[in-house]
Amino acid sequence: MTVLSAVVALLLGVAVYAMTRADPAPKPAPAPETGPGHLNVLDWNICGEAGGLRGQRGFCPNRNRPDLTVAEIVEMVAERNSDVVTLQEVCGGAAGSHLALLERELGDGWSFVRARGTRPDGAAECRGSLKGELGVAIAVRGKITASSDSNTLSDQPPQSGERVSPLLCVDVEGWSHRVCTAHLVPSSDKRGAEQAARIALRMATDGKPYILTGDFNRNSKSAELAPLTSALSECRQLTREQETTHHAWDIKAQKHVYRNLDHIFASPEAGGARAGFSSCGVDRTRMDTTPNEEDTPPNGKSDHAPVYATVRITK
Repeated sequence: MTVLSAVVALLLGVAVYAMTRADPAPKPAPAPETGPGHLNVLDWNICGEAGGLRGQRGFCPNRNRPDLTVAEIVEMVAERNSDVVTLQEVCGGAAGSHLALLERELGDGWSFVRARGTRPDGAAECRGSLKGELGVAIAVRGKITASSDSNTLSDQPPQSGERVSPLLCVDVEGWSHRVCTAHLVPSSDKRGAEQAARIALRMATDGKPYILTGDFNRNSKSAELAPLTSALSECRQLTREQETTHHAWDIKAQKHVYRNLDHIFASPEAGGARAGFSSCGVDRTRMDTTPNEEDTPPNGKSDHAPVYATVRITK
């Protein structure tokens, strides 16, 4: 039995933690760090091509307005003095797509890379009036010297109609850490444990420190994420009530559902037990927390909240 299959066999079938509670009041964001050796990371699942109609499952507030979503990202980059922006459910690869607009708005000094993902039916084209293909993306304030993407759902090239869920990674000139992002399958799909194991195996064989962000569709304490959380540290300077990163409206039960699905991890400091985080937080002011009903306007920009952290690195 291989290391990967042993980990998967151990973890498959473990229940995933999810919370259902009232949304706590947002906590004021700490001021971002500045200066050499500090890397400000911003991560956001923008629900860029999710459902478009209010009252239907998967509704996304800015579904047909990529310009508004990009404006929010640019505003946060200024607020957080961001060096890294990682995005999930983003459209890219075409003029007028989220990523094309973001490249134009952030301008010189930034480098961009994306990885194509697919929905469960294997389709990648962004729906409706949206341009480009679905996937994940990384933008850095610096020069990308190398990048890679691999399908975390299989060791083999994807076949037509199969789902692709990429791990996207970049090396940046002068930075000690490799920056990666991923979007794991929903918690109802037990292949999430296999995805985590593949990512952990990749990190273990690279021999380079990592910053890993994304929508993991699981609480960080989930046993399915154990291969990652045993190798990486998570920035957790928040109380349990302040860790909400995703809101859903259960239409049938008429209740709010809050979960902690989006995380920023990093390799421990050399010789230390913890990663070099200076600060972190969740910006829930940009997350829609209203009932998904036709007569209730949304009060946020995505069903996910942006998460941010400052990591101490060599740069």
